Amino acid sequence: MRRFVDLHTHSTASDGALAPAQIVRLAEGKRLAAIALTDHDTTAGIEEAQAAAREFPSLRLVAGMEVSAAWPAGVMHILALGIDPQAPALRQLAEVLLAARDERNPKIIARLQALGLAIDMDDVRTELGPASARLSHPVIGRLHIAAALRRKGYARDIADAFDRFIGGKAPAFVDKEKLPPRSVVAAIKRSAALAILAHPPQLYYADRAELERILRDLMDEGLDGLEVYHTDHRAEQTRLYLELARKFSLGVTGGSDFHGRAKPDATLGRPLVPISAMSEDFARRLLGREPLS
Repeated sequence: MRRFVDLHTHSTASDGALAPAQIVRLAEGKRLAAIALTDHDTTAGIEEAQAAAREFPSLRLVAGMEVSAAWPAGVMHILALGIDPQAPALRQLAEVLLAARDERNPKIIARLQALGLAIDMDDVRTELGPASARLSHPVIGRLHIAAALRRKGYARDIADAFDRFIGGKAPAFVDKEKLPPRSVVAAIKRSAALAILAHPPQLYYADRAELERILRDLMDEGLDGLEVYHTDHRAEQTRLYLELARKFSLGVTGGSDFHGRAKPDATLGRPLVPISAMSEDFARRLLGREPLS
């Protein structure tokens, strides 16, 4: 009996290392009950993932997307789960986000060049791999730039590239334009999808009281759930988020944030995210089924 899900993964449609179909097959190999494809700012991989999932009737595919929202400290990412990739509000949101990436990336390259590094956008596009040729608008992110820096010998690994060059406090960092959280949640809700606050530690909230305030504010806009389980969550954080999800009647989700070799510490299917942690109503809305007891 399949008891676990992974509702946060990335493919070659954004900054992951595996094609959407490969992720689906890997999830089937791990006997997961459900897998969500949540590429950054794009739904381009959903169709391929859906085609692959039809081969595995016991595996539920959840179509999704991960969206960055404006946040003064740290990072706020909101997952859209159970999406219709053709929903107008979602397509418009993706177009705005992709345009912001296209504007940001050359600025990062210019700063790297000013530091004396011989790197250009062609070097970065090389990191997309052959799968990107099938996409009308490939998503280029900082992970691709970091990979190019590593390949050209300017960084030991991805983490080093972020620490020394393109991370939030590094000399070549350029942030992309982001929409307010309320606008992101509103677009997700107009698309009849579920809005989930992802990996809360990246908000750099001061204490529990501040996190509760953030959750209340997002709930006023329509937030549906909280990512309780995540590769980077410590055990005490997972316990806190589960407690808060239940306190505020938010849906419980979780996932690996799998990217493949770009994030080697994130393994598909880990941490274990039990369906039984979800309420019956939320599991039915998300997966079309009731949780296992």
